[in-house]
Amino acid sequence: MNKNTLKDFFSRFGFVLNIGFGILLLLVYLSVYVPPDRFWLAAFLGLLYPYLFLINLLFVVFYALRKSKKIVLSLLIIVVGSQHHFNYFQPVPNLVHNQAGLKILTYNVDFFSKDISKKQTSPSRIIGYLQSADADIICLQETRLFKSGKLSPDGIRDALPGIKHYQLAHSISYAGPMTLSKFPIYRLGEIRFEHSANMVLFSDIVIKPNDTVRVYNCHFQSYKISPEAYSLTDPDKQGTNEQQLHEAKLITKKMIIAFSIRARQARAVEAHIQKSPYPVIVCGDFNDTPLSYTYHIIGNQLKDAFTEAGFGFSHTYNGFLPSFRIDYILFSQHFKAVTYQCDRVDLSDHFPVRATFRN
Repeated sequence: MNKNTLKDFFSRFGFVLNIGFGILLLLVYLSVYVPPDRFWLAAFLGLLYPYLFLINLLFVVFYALRKSKKIVLSLLIIVVGSQHHFNYFQPVPNLVHNQAGLKILTYNVDFFSKDISKKQTSPSRIIGYLQSADADIICLQETRLFKSGKLSPDGIRDALPGIKHYQLAHSISYAGPMTLSKFPIYRLGEIRFEHSANMVLFSDIVIKPNDTVRVYNCHFQSYKISPEAYSLTDPDKQGTNEQQLHEAKLITKKMIIAFSIRARQARAVEAHIQKSPYPVIVCGDFNDTPLSYTYHIIGNQLKDAFTEAGFGFSHTYNGFLPSFRIDYILFSQHFKAVTYQCDRVDLSDHFPVRATFRN
């Protein structure tokens, strides 16, 4: 085989790979329309998105350097999925500096575990953060519902300037979601799911006379995977090949169960949103990426604070495993997001997300 023949072989083989990875990326785009409780493999495709996007982008760069017409394939595939890309990355900075408006914050506080691990005489760092954020409406998930003390619902309310109202519910015996507000909450409600400790609160909040908003505080099904429990996900642990294979099967099974449960939960909440008599703001921990069935179902008719007012990436899970965005603030067309930020404070296994709205 001469040099030109070998070069031609690798060129053709490379383009075949290009076609294959391009088709996979197209399937990833389509996976958000497939209910995981009917075909769970589609949900795993969504998790491959960042890697498949990067591979196709590398093909674009490669063919651009070679000035080859083959660049068209991956370039078109990337352009077709532009909306998905912008759900992960916003290339244009938000130049709005005036932060006046309705301030919303959502935060999975992980049962205050990092505060509780400190001495009880120490000031609560989470309360300190919430005070500095000065949000008008705060949605907390995995809140440990103490009966008294600085981290009790009354203690948190009293520590936050302007906060006068709250709603809570027990999703398990000692904890659950909690919504706090500077404005009156005149109607409270819950969406509970069968065979799950996760739930959703909704609060009808009177922002001003003749202006009411329904705020959903969501916590969808988690994978129930603790990274430190497995040698596959904990770099400090060493496991045998047999042990890691067993762990991989167990993790995969847990993920399939979570995908299916979240699909049913998302459809239930979306149906509830459709019946809302007021504009809505949907906050919380979705436990799913922007390229997922859950995000697609909930956000299909709503806007996303990150895509409207964010910049760069927004990585909301504070852990070893990569997850991109899994905490969201979505909202009705009635509003306009003017600011968005994800605060990198190490107070939980999530980062808090906040946004400012005008209408």
